[in-house]
Amino acid sequence: MLSIMGLGFELAQTELDNDFLHREVGLALGPDWVKSRLGINKRFTVLSRDYILQTKNAQPNEAILLARRRGQTPVSLAAGAGRRALAQAGIKAQQVGLVIANNDTPFETIPSTANLVARSLGIGSGPHCDVNASCSSFARHMQLLADMEGALPEFVLCVQTAAYTTRTDYASRCMDGYIWGDGAAAQVVSARRAGLLKVSPAVCATKPEAAEDVLIDAAGHFRQKGAAVKAFSIQKTGELYGLVAQRYGLDLKSVYTVAHQASHALQNNILQNLGLPECRHLRNVQEQGNIAAAGIPSVLAQSLPRLKTGDRIVYAVVGSGLAWGAGLLEVL
Repeated sequence: MLSIMGLGFELAQTELDNDFLHREVGLALGPDWVKSRLGINKRFTVLSRDYILQTKNAQPNEAILLARRRGQTPVSLAAGAGRRALAQAGIKAQQVGLVIANNDTPFETIPSTANLVARSLGIGSGPHCDVNASCSSFARHMQLLADMEGALPEFVLCVQTAAYTTRTDYASRCMDGYIWGDGAAAQVVSARRAGLLKVSPAVCATKPEAAEDVLIDAAGHFRQKGAAVKAFSIQKTGELYGLVAQRYGLDLKSVYTVAHQASHALQNNILQNLGLPECRHLRNVQEQGNIAAAGIPSVLAQSLPRLKTGDRIVYAVVGSGLAWGAGLLEVL
């Protein structure tokens, strides 16, 4: 049995609320558009508000240098999330035998984020590696560990991290500044010990012919075919929920659901299409923006205190790649 023993998350330090983006940065789509199309109230960045005001982040390479000077990077966010996950699991860093990391916006092409996180946390030697499936990386990490279950060390640390605001265009007519926040999540996973959540991965897959529908080119700005990606995400998330429900004999209306934290409005669309109750859907995007692969696991970390033993959570995530994944979690 694969189980999550500890969960952690970390958000960047600087808050960007909608009023700042409208009134000071000058993003032109306005509060009514943000409320109806996104439903995101605030997000957090590794950058400074002054930098965004002065430059609109026209040169992402300069944003990376600034974030490094501020000591706020994808690796530092991941290490912070990792510390919280280790503390909740009640284990020491030296007990971790494998680190698997996702990082959509690496500041270094080498070494791997996994090795940098391991060094930051004091984790020793191991086959640490990066496994990137963009926003779907949590699902990919769980599937990979399930496939390797018999060969895993006692404790594995998974991390998902990104600093998308370093690749965000804050020019007035661009919508991306409303969407992205920076953050990380981490999970201590074991196939030998019971923990907080039992993990039963169900599916992971990609659509290579749509690989460039969502794109960050080297250190360029984030770009996507927004309408096409949104439509695909809504359709595929519904299919994934149905697949997991059928496999495990579940009534989706009686379990909790969690989806990729792309936007509050997109999730409302999914819930309405499937007739699912909003009160049993877990989310945080309205208060921290889209933090990519860290979205679903950060929701789990924040929601766990309100859940009880036996509660089940169906997770489904669709993102860049195009890639998707889904599975079932049970509170132990």
